[in-house]
Amino acid sequence: MPENPGQPRHYDVVLGGKTPPPLTGAVLGGLAGVKQRLRSTVAEHRIAALMEAPHYGEAGLDSIVQALDDKAEQVRDTACILLQGKLAKLTLLKKDVATWNKWRSHSIRLEEGINVDLSAINLSGFNLSGFNLSSANLMGANLSGANLRGADLRGANLSEANLSGADLRQANLAFAGFWNADLRQANLTEANLTQADLRRANLGGATMADGTIHE
Repeated sequence: MPENPGQPRHYDVVLGGKTPPPLTGAVLGGLAGVKQRLRSTVAEHRIAALMEAPHYGEAGLDSIVQALDDKAEQVRDTACILLQGKLAKLTLLKKDVATWNKWRSHSIRLEEGINVDLSAINLSGFNLSGFNLSSANLMGANLSGANLRGADLRGANLSEANLSGADLRQANLAFAGFWNADLRQANLTEANLTQADLRRANLGGATMADGTIHE
């Protein structure tokens, strides 16, 4: 039977009273214990709980995402740094545009995640309208049929990416690189293509920024 990620692990102890455990103590009561400690009035205890949250898979990542709204800046900063991994980023992308852009705003301020690594990720059919993907590394990513309308892709690396049938209307693609990218049937109407590198990109059937169809 698959292990339940919300249950206590071998490094946990039984959840006792409501008093937060010592900062150096083990996680109490698995994911439930992590969540309890995240309600502590002591910022250091909330940070310690965040550090344990990744042990509990996507449910743990959800707790980290929620900490982006914590009242303490150091807790928000810790949550931001813990969301650097590719799996964590995928969880964020599945949330909504407000959550992703909040994390990007935090990470750029911390000089973390400016070059977001999403290389070879499968985002086919995703709704990424309005997402801040500026300077992201999307080399070889599958974005076929994705909704990228109004997305910020300034300076993004989209080399060898599959963008066939993608909706890129009004997207900011300034300085983006599309070397060997597949843009067949993509809609680039009103997109900002200032100094975008479209060399060797396949634009068959694509609707360009001025509304023309590329043969």
